[in-house]
Amino acid sequence: MLTELRVKNYALIKDLVFKPGQSFNVITGETGAGKSILLGALGLILGERADSATIKENEDKCVIEGNFNIKNYSLEEWFKQNEFDYAEDIIIRREIAITGKSRVFINDTPAQLAQLKDLGKFLIDIHSQHDNLDLFQKSFQFKVLDSFAELQPNQSSFIQKFEKLKELNNNLSKLRDAEKQGSDDRDFKQFLLEELLAAKLLEGELPALEQELSALSNADQNLKILASIHNQLSESETAIIDQLVFLKGQLSLVAKNDKRFEELGIRFGDIQYSLKDLANELNQLTEHTNNDPERLETVNQRLLLLHNLAKKHRDEDLIVKQRNLEQELSKFANLDNEIKALEDEKELIDKACQSLAKSISEQRINKSTLLENQINEMIVQLGMPGAKIKVLVNVRSTEELWQYGLNDTNFLYSPASGKSFSPIQNIASGGEISRVMLVLKAILAKKNAMPTIIFDEIDSGVSGEVALKIGEMLNLMSYDMQLIVITHLPQIASKGNKHYFVYKNSNGTTVHSDIRELTEQERINEIAEMMGGKDFGKSIQESAKQLLNR
Repeated sequence: MLTELRVKNYALIKDLVFKPGQSFNVITGETGAGKSILLGALGLILGERADSATIKENEDKCVIEGNFNIKNYSLEEWFKQNEFDYAEDIIIRREIAITGKSRVFINDTPAQLAQLKDLGKFLIDIHSQHDNLDLFQKSFQFKVLDSFAELQPNQSSFIQKFEKLKELNNNLSKLRDAEKQGSDDRDFKQFLLEELLAAKLLEGELPALEQELSALSNADQNLKILASIHNQLSESETAIIDQLVFLKGQLSLVAKNDKRFEELGIRFGDIQYSLKDLANELNQLTEHTNNDPERLETVNQRLLLLHNLAKKHRDEDLIVKQRNLEQELSKFANLDNEIKALEDEKELIDKACQSLAKSISEQRINKSTLLENQINEMIVQLGMPGAKIKVLVNVRSTEELWQYGLNDTNFLYSPASGKSFSPIQNIASGGEISRVMLVLKAILAKKNAMPTIIFDEIDSGVSGEVALKIGEMLNLMSYDMQLIVITHLPQIASKGNKHYFVYKNSNGTTVHSDIRELTEQERINEIAEMMGGKDFGKSIQESAKQLLNR
């Protein structure tokens, strides 16, 4: 609910303060007094774009500030998502500099224009003549139908599921494309991996095989050399170990006479034992050095395989390559799992969507006749006898769901009894459409906690008793919401709870627009002037009193 609007330096407005009541507020004034300027200022704090031309001449900037009570609007989540502090009473301020630069504040916190526009749609609905075109939109028709049938929570739940379903379909499409594009690559990598797996690679195998190959290739020559060494160490008549034993004995004789040579004798003994160990180890290794042509062939074939694989993979470490291939192919396996998981999830969401859409469809069809009857009862009260609205709800021929589930809808219109029904935009006049829109807004007001509605030119094309009925309907709507109605008709103006007058003020050099609430007597005079002009008589004044008290 708008509790206060303050406008400074906007167009013809110098400093205007408007404090509407919580129910039915009427605004009147002469043509050109500034009523449309007031609406323009409201549009700015709802996120409409502006430029420096909106600033009053000779001023640096214009400031528009709106105070709102949002207690019943359930906007806590919006404030949380947009990182603003929530309060039941909020202040929106818009500043526009002469340079055209605009600044927006929500509760004194800087905000983006897009955020203001998003928040604004929850606060005020400015309904002017061109907004009657909403009636032709599917979104508005479904909004009326679902509000009347009290299906909006169900429809919101369906939309969430439907959006999730679209997201799943989109993700599945991307994964399937990736799977299709990677299928050839996948087959080739699988072939490479199987080839490496078949080779049964071992860590450090290649250098070990190359060493073994060298040993096997030179086995005959190596055995001859080893036999010669062994013979010279311990088998021949002049074996080195035997000579060393003899020399050690000779040195022992010397050491008996000269103790300085004892240490050398010990060292000779150490050398003797070391040579014996060396001879034994050499003998053992010689026993395991064989001339094995079969093993040589096996090693040659194995090395050929490994070298060919290394060449094929550009001398990469084959075991590392194998691990990399396994990881890459595991991604494809994960892709399969992802696709399967998404397909399973999609099936569940799709069933939930279908079930909810079917339930909503049945209730829409059941309630459409009741809505139709209520609309037709109300438009008769607004001077449209014989006119009929038909709320057509169909189950779509295609089974594919859309944002409204299984249904399509259309509001058809017949201007008089016996006339055929056609889409309302094809045959209804502007005045008829305006009155039908008023009826639909009244129905919405009963069903929803709607924002403040501002009606501009709701009285277009009507007068007399019809205008009085429109005023009464607006008055009934104001029981459920705040209304601000700009009107030229006394019948409508007389039904307001508060009456405001827009006028031009001049100080001799400049002219500016302003607004004030009328006193009881001023209101009588304003209604009388609307009925009979500026030179109204007492009889007109009495009629104005009667209209106000009616």
